[in-house]
Amino acid sequence: MKTNLRLFITSLLFLFVHPLFAQLGGSQAFNFLNVANNARQVGLGGFLVSSGLDDPNAMFYNSALLTEASTNQAFLNYYDYHMTAGMTSLGYAKQVGGGIVGIGMSYMGYGQFDGFDQNGNYNGTYTANDYWFQGSYTHKVGVFSMGANLKFASSRIESFNANALMVDLNGAFIHPTKDLVVGLAIKNAGFVTKQYQPNDESELPFDTQLGVSFKPERMPIRFSVTYHHIHQFDITYTDSSLKGEKDAFGNDLYEEPSFADKLSRHFAFGGEFVLGKVLNIRAGYNVMRRREMVAQNVKGLAGMSLGAALKVKKHINFGYSVAWYHIAGPTNSLSLSVATTGWDKRKKTVIE
Repeated sequence: MKTNLRLFITSLLFLFVHPLFAQLGGSQAFNFLNVANNARQVGLGGFLVSSGLDDPNAMFYNSALLTEASTNQAFLNYYDYHMTAGMTSLGYAKQVGGGIVGIGMSYMGYGQFDGFDQNGNYNGTYTANDYWFQGSYTHKVGVFSMGANLKFASSRIESFNANALMVDLNGAFIHPTKDLVVGLAIKNAGFVTKQYQPNDESELPFDTQLGVSFKPERMPIRFSVTYHHIHQFDITYTDSSLKGEKDAFGNDLYEEPSFADKLSRHFAFGGEFVLGKVLNIRAGYNVMRRREMVAQNVKGLAGMSLGAALKVKKHINFGYSVAWYHIAGPTNSLSLSVATTGWDKRKKTVIE
């Protein structure tokens, strides 16, 4: 018990020595690794590390949340992302010995594009796609759970290809009697094994996330709060070229981000209304997405998300979520998980 607790604390300390692994500044590649690929995560704000103890999709956002309730389930997700882009993911989790082993993969295709040479002459079409494979292992000791993912990711644009090898280190505190979970995820620590071109210096989308989910007694709602990019306080994007520019109403187009603005962008909020044992309704709010994606003078629903989950006879789970990135329209996420055991519950009759 003490040994495993020390390992959990060591993972926490990793947050403060991350410069050995994190790559700050420059140009990031493999950002598709940060796209939420399942209905629960999409519906609860996009960033999530503390909810889903019965969901095998947890292996993608915090494998420490995998429990016996999420094993022996095969799952399939599809995320209708934007325009021609779509992400498909699948996986399976199973208890092996004293731990839980999960395998999963995710593929994002972007459709076909028209290609032109340096002189603007049309030279046919090309495609682009990204994918990753991962293996997960989770071990629980008392109220603490620890998980790790090993991931191989590949990205292709026309004839250019890049590969990377990464690990995720995950932890969770699961209260033994209350509906309370605290989750920690250290994501995409690793290195690029192959660049798109020899002189490229692509960097991985390293992230550190801490969150809590809590359902008060006698209340039909589970709250989730996630703080992402712990290792980097200022994650604002501002266009400094707009300094001094004004809109048609005389308002300044550039505004220096305040401390409160910088802090708030780290949060994602979610609420899951538990309506019995078969139906849940979800809602989320992603502050960073809203601040970055609202159109000038037209905010719309950017940053908001809604979803629902339906359980059929304890063997089949459906999930659907819709998330708004921009006034141009929402994205849609579908999830399906099917139990691979426990279907035959008929009582045997003995004839004497």
